[in-house]
Amino acid sequence: MKPPFYFSPLCSLIVGLFVLIVSPAGARTWTSTDGKPLQGIFLGMEGENLKFKLANGNQISVPKDRFIKADQEAAERLSKIGDDSFTKASARQIDTILAVTLKKNGFNSFNEPLPDDLFVRRVYLDIIGRIPTREEFIRFAENARPDKREALIDELLLSPGYASNLFNYFADMFRLHSGGGPDFVNGIRMDPYINWWREQLEANRPYHEIVSEMLTAQGNVGQNPATGFLLRDTGMEFDAFANFGQVMLGIDISCAQCHDHPFDEWTQGDFYEMAAFFGNTQRSLGYQPANAMMEGGSIQMPNAPEGWKANFMKWAEANKGIVPGDQNSNQFRFFVEALGWNIADNESLQTVLPHDFRGEGGKPNEVASPRTILGPAAKVGGKTRREAIAEWLTAPDNPRFAIVIANRMWGRAFGRAILNPVNDFSNDQINGASQLEVLKFITREMQRVNYDLREFMRIIYNTRAYQSIATAEEPDLTAPYYFSGPILRRMRAEQAWDSMMTLAHGSEIDAKAGPDGSFYKKVLNIDFNTATNDDVWRHYEMWESLRGGRAAMAMVSDSGDDYTPVIMSDTELRASELPQPFTPASMLDTFGQSDRRITDDHNYDGSVPQVLALMNGTVTDRLTGVSSKVVADLEELDGPDDKVRGVFFTLLNRYPTKEELDLGTGMIEDFGDEGISDLAWSLMNSPEFLFIQ
Repeated sequence: MKPPFYFSPLCSLIVGLFVLIVSPAGARTWTSTDGKPLQGIFLGMEGENLKFKLANGNQISVPKDRFIKADQEAAERLSKIGDDSFTKASARQIDTILAVTLKKNGFNSFNEPLPDDLFVRRVYLDIIGRIPTREEFIRFAENARPDKREALIDELLLSPGYASNLFNYFADMFRLHSGGGPDFVNGIRMDPYINWWREQLEANRPYHEIVSEMLTAQGNVGQNPATGFLLRDTGMEFDAFANFGQVMLGIDISCAQCHDHPFDEWTQGDFYEMAAFFGNTQRSLGYQPANAMMEGGSIQMPNAPEGWKANFMKWAEANKGIVPGDQNSNQFRFFVEALGWNIADNESLQTVLPHDFRGEGGKPNEVASPRTILGPAAKVGGKTRREAIAEWLTAPDNPRFAIVIANRMWGRAFGRAILNPVNDFSNDQINGASQLEVLKFITREMQRVNYDLREFMRIIYNTRAYQSIATAEEPDLTAPYYFSGPILRRMRAEQAWDSMMTLAHGSEIDAKAGPDGSFYKKVLNIDFNTATNDDVWRHYEMWESLRGGRAAMAMVSDSGDDYTPVIMSDTELRASELPQPFTPASMLDTFGQSDRRITDDHNYDGSVPQVLALMNGTVTDRLTGVSSKVVADLEELDGPDDKVRGVFFTLLNRYPTKEELDLGTGMIEDFGDEGISDLAWSLMNSPEFLFIQ
């Protein structure tokens, strides 16, 4: 089946022409101290020189001090994140395409431009997932530079909060769960996998590389944390494949597991033939294949020499007194099984059609051969099946993968994706999209930037469409939305929590790190081919000294002493640094954090417990009580007027109206500094605090 966006040679030529148009004739203009302009693509800094590419293709270096101060500051910023000529050109192109469709559908233009106070609050929440501090708000408000918005966008994209906020989105999308409970077989922890996700986003690793590594990883979560993706649903392999279809391809094919899809083109045969790409992937548990998908094959310790388990168990019995079957050796057996909860390729395993198979494309009990259900065929020769499907998925001539992630990232910025729901849309829905040409363009842009999500979001945040007043009316989900501006939306649970932690700790909250699973990772990270039995036993002693959830909450000591790990217990951290998901009945849970059982299951609905948590909860009391850091900082300001402005700058990141100023000063005059606490409490409990305008 031909994909909806067929990338013909002509299409590639158009993309190439676009690049030529913006480079370097459309590049930034730099100004020397004597007023002379220089137009060129900024290539970086070499010592005290700035390097540029000119329109004629030549490269030159110019001393930094030859440029005006504003350009020197711009060079410092761009040296870290890259030249923004293509960024701005792409943003303008998006606005142009959006505007054409808006006009065709009766709109004069975009919503009104976003004023500075709403802009600064929105980009802090959208990019780094928290409100700005009072100092950060004032610094932006008092900045008179014409490029202060693009500079702030870049600053935030380069900050630690960017990866923290993006992690929360992918944690919902990929159902990242610390484990250890009934949702995971034998209570195996996934903390090294979760921390691996944090590290990939902090490094700004291209998204298609993250996905490829997850699909092809081998070992356990200690040896290779990326295996967590495939280990996540051990014992439920077909459910895992259905989830793969939703998050990677934007297709919910789960119905076709039992019968031909009643409303779409997928058949039961399609489901099993696509699932067969994972059919000889051995997800071991207790050294048996998880048999929901696979049949046949002899299973031993994965990724280990033949007979490794039996030999090690005999050694432990002879040298360490481990008695097989004895209750006292349960923890030892659990440790060995944890080592074997392990991804490997086993070509003797196959995907077999169920005995009650009744759809098209096969017969009951037949072996299913791997076949892609859309786009070009996967090239299996010389590769494992997982390598073949990973290569097929991210190939330039298979744009479905790029459509899915581009559409999702657009939805993060605008509060609504172009295609909804983001995890299940057909080709007909693609071709009938309200902003089809924009969808095509951002799909190409995702590929052009090589799945650099930071650069992609940089483009979106620089558009006039994004920097428009939010559409306050709740749009009809059955009607097209043409993106005259973002949708007015409530903070995610993680944004609300992180904003409260910002009030408690200031911007320093971004640098506070939580447990990283490093101790647990070290316990399981054993090379079975080189480790001696004594080496493995030492890892078991580490396990025995601090096992289960406590091991996952521990970090390897800086001293390198395996037996004295650092135990982390601080819960006043950003949401991304806490156990995933956080505990039931916590504020994060109350405000709708997903339990990570279903893809994209975050909840934005209001509830009575949310109201009570803000009105009377311990967090609100800590933040707005008379002894809080917020109130203490505001008490240092001079005069009631400044204190009222300070409360508004801190909680809502805007100037108060005259009526609000008069009301606030009256509260302080009547009740002294307790009036500050009352005003702060009132603003935190206002709808404005929880919404992104």
